[in-house]
Formats: sequence, structure tokens, C-alpha cells
Amino acid sequence: MEKKTISICIPVFNEARNLPAAVQAIDELFKSELRDYSPEIIVTDNASTDDTWKVAEDLAGTRPYLKAFRFSRNFGYQNSIFAGLSIAKGDAVIELDADLEDPPAVIPEFVKKWNEGYDVAYGIRRKRYAPWALKILFSGFYKLLNRISDFRIPENSGDFRLLDRKVVEVLKRLPERNLYLRGLVSFLGFKQVAVVYDRQPRMSGHSKFRILHYFVLAIDALTAFSKTPLRLIGVLGLLLFLLASALGSYYLVGYLINGTPLPGFTTLVVLTLFLHSVTFIFLGVLGEYLSRIFDDSKARPRVVVAEAINSKDFPKTF
Repeated sequence: MEKKTISICIPVFNEARNLPAAVQAIDELFKSELRDYSPEIIVTDNASTDDTWKVAEDLAGTRPYLKAFRFSRNFGYQNSIFAGLSIAKGDAVIELDADLEDPPAVIPEFVKKWNEGYDVAYGIRRKRYAPWALKILFSGFYKLLNRISDFRIPENSGDFRLLDRKVVEVLKRLPERNLYLRGLVSFLGFKQVAVVYDRQPRMSGHSKFRILHYFVLAIDALTAFSKTPLRLIGVLGLLLFLLASALGSYYLVGYLINGTPLPGFTTLVVLTLFLHSVTFIFLGVLGEYLSRIFDDSKARPRVVVAEAINSKDFPKTF
């Protein structure tokens, strides 16, 4: 009986020191707990500036099942994951970061759930190594997103998950260019299950994901999975109209009945500045939604592949 194939996708950017350990950990899994499956390893390199590509070449030289793809520039973390999922040919596909903060030891549990009939097995971080302020921001963001989103996105989840082949095929056909993959996977539905685990400290080096990257990802999530910000514009506009009407009526009645003089220049300036600031906030929210529509309408590729290892007829764009 032919073995099923499990693809492990590893998005990398300047991970020359961590990539060999990640590949070794995967090899050990397929020699032990996953020996009944055939491995496929997909490395997507976001135009690293260190020796990551050279390391990938060395690793692929002794592993025909390891395929590496180097992009023409850095297209971002989410796009790198999407490219790996699109390239993978396995019956199940798993995303794993090279820093091994998400431990490979959890993968057999994903596979177990897959064999039980689940189409998606996603990791939930019970413990993570991050500054306490960042943890509070993460928790607050997930609570806000789930409150205003049209459907629930698992709290403390990430991109560490197993996807069945049929889920991958549907995911590949989605047209969005500003990706928030954990939200898209939740949107697709199918039979999903959580696997709780403790995140580990990064093996070496520093995370390439900065506060600004988290902020952009949060904006992508909010605009992709909630219409609430747009609705708030209408609600706040109505409230401001009612407030202005009430204030104008108050001053008019006071002037007609009591002869109260109307407030002067200072009040006018404050109200004008307030209304202008609110207007620009509204325009900013509208701009975020319109920019994403504009990106999707251009239909540009998410990534451009410059070169590949162990893959001859590789697609040049995704």
C-alpha cells in the first residue's frame, strides 16, 4: 500500500542558523512516529540576506524530498506561507516556522487528529515567550476581533496547523492579496479541532516580526473579517449630527428666549477641529478598505519565485 505524503512548509527569512535543526527535527519524526508516511519539505525563502539559501542548497543535496524556493524579494510572512501551501503536494500540509518556537513534537498529535477525521488541526498556545505587554495586546486583539467578526477565530492560535488536501485546494483559490491565513482557515469551515501546546523559546537569533508587522497584520484581520468599522462610521456620523442639532437648538432657544449671546470664536475653532479630526479618521478607515479592494483588483501575484532547488518545472508566481 502506497504511503500517504505529509508536506511540511517552512517559511524562512535569515534563518541560516535555525533551518538545519528544523529539518533534522522533521527527519527524526518521519523515522519514528511518522514512519508510515512519506515526507515532503517545502522551504520558501523570502530573499534572505544571510546564508539561508546556501544552507537550503546543502540540506536539499542529500534530501530529494526537500524543495526550496527563493523569492525575488521579501513578499512578507503570510505570502511566504501561502506560497508553501500552494506548492505542497502532500495529502496533508503543515506549516512550521524554522525557529521551532512551535515544537515539531506536536505534529504527530496533528496527524492523529487528521486520522480521526478532522480536516484542520490547529495549535493553541497555552504558554508563549513574549513580553507581558505584548501578551496583553495579543489577548485584547483576539477578544476585539471575535467581538466584531462575523465568525469566531480561535484565540491564541497561529499559523502552526495541519490542513487536509481538500482544504488546501479551496484555500489556494481564494483571491485575497492582504492575507490573514488563520482567519481564512476559520472562514472556510470544514471539521476543525484545537491542539493545545506550550510554545518554546526561539532557538537562536531574533524574531523578524516587529510591532509594526503585528499592527499591519491586525489591520488586515479587522478589515478582512469585519464590517463593524464601516458601520461605526455611520453610527458616529448620526450621533454627531444629533449632537450638533441639539447644541444648535440649545443656543438658538437661549438666544430667542433669554437673549443669551452665542459663544464666540474659541467654541467655533474647537468644534471645527473636532469635526475635521473625526472626518479624517473616517477617511482613514474607508481608505484601508478601499486599498484592499484596489490590491485585489490589480490581481498581481503574491510572490515571484526567482530560483528553486529539487524542482524543475516550478511555477514562477503565486
